[in-house]
Amino acid sequence: MNPAVSETGHLQDNTPLMHRLVRVVLFLTSFSWTFNPIEDYMGGGTSIEKIISRMIPMLIVAAYALVGPGRRHLRQIWRPSHWPILWYILMGVMCGISSIQPALVAWKGAEIFILLMWITVSCPTQADTKREFVAIARCVEILLWATIILAIINPGLGLRRSASLLPWLQGYLPMLNPNAIGFLSLLAIIRLLFLPAKAKPIRLLIVSGTLLCSQSRTSYAVMALVLMIFVIEGLRMRAYGRVVVASALALCTALFSLGALDTLMRVIMRGQSIDELDSLSGRTDYWTFAFQYISWFGEGLATGSRSLIFLDSDTFHKGSVNMHNSFIEALLGAGYVGALPFLLMLTLSVLRQAWRALAHPNIFNAIFLSCAMMFAARGMTSIVLALFSFDMLLLFIFLACLNATQNPATQPQPANAIRPRPIVHTIPLAKQQPSGDNASTQRIS
Repeated sequence: MNPAVSETGHLQDNTPLMHRLVRVVLFLTSFSWTFNPIEDYMGGGTSIEKIISRMIPMLIVAAYALVGPGRRHLRQIWRPSHWPILWYILMGVMCGISSIQPALVAWKGAEIFILLMWITVSCPTQADTKREFVAIARCVEILLWATIILAIINPGLGLRRSASLLPWLQGYLPMLNPNAIGFLSLLAIIRLLFLPAKAKPIRLLIVSGTLLCSQSRTSYAVMALVLMIFVIEGLRMRAYGRVVVASALALCTALFSLGALDTLMRVIMRGQSIDELDSLSGRTDYWTFAFQYISWFGEGLATGSRSLIFLDSDTFHKGSVNMHNSFIEALLGAGYVGALPFLLMLTLSVLRQAWRALAHPNIFNAIFLSCAMMFAARGMTSIVLALFSFDMLLLFIFLACLNATQNPATQPQPANAIRPRPIVHTIPLAKQQPSGDNASTQRIS
């Protein structure tokens, strides 16, 4: 199931139709993990909606991994690079056996394990991993287009009132939360910036509009770093046209921001006070409080932070809790014993990709360096890297590409690559052929 190569040397998705369908199922299911009501943590029954939208799709993915054409690679799930993830799943589930909802903990662990199964059978080589990244980025762009269409059909639900840098568009798209829209748009922009695509200027313009509408402060900061990487990559490849365009875009954005400084500050502050802004919208209050309850053994996946709901505190006792930090969420769920190896692997992988991009500069190393910065930002501002989500799907693809071995026999070659010709040794006709016993002692050098 190795990807084919076009005449320009770019990867093409030649996977079977069933593989593509299961990929879409996994992609859509990765957005249904969040917003669990409090009844899920009080021992309530599982609704039919969750069985249809979450459990059955993931079981389909698991079945394809077990019986599909890539099942021969499934044994690689036990390789050492996966041990921190497997240990995190095991300890997260074991710690949650005595939690407020052990069945939910077990299912959350199963979701991460099934995701790891999919990545193992779909990304055995670097070329396959790059193909999956491009395919997922294409799904993201389709989702963004669907979000825009829904906003146009029903503007009342399609745009939520909020300050915006665009004076004629006062709101952001609510199909997903602002940070999710921001990082999805950022991923689509990365793919369109670095890789060839049809109608690239128009698509970049539209996706950049969704990024602005997201009003995600973290996404804006990461986008500035991505743009810088794009400029550096353009200088390295001597593609000075892209350098000029990217630099002009950055300059125009900076000048526009200076001209609309008051609006920009309202976007950054989101209507909050200076005190809340200084404390990162109050998130550091959550972090400080949660650190008091992190122990060697956690409360279980997806229930670690929710266990704080039942504490007698004005900050947490009224409803749902979101740590806005994957590192703290993982520590609350699996404890120091279960989460530290996983978090250490995540941190070292980001640093490793930074070194790799500097030591071996190429397009995909630049792309995954941009993704590494996204993971660092998302890990500090959201819990999506600690639980099954789209961000974890992208993280596992990144780890697969980082840890894949470069096997020349399985790597696709460009169509115009020059193949070495076999060397044939010939005997000159003028040379007299030996005869008799001497013939057996002659050798062709």
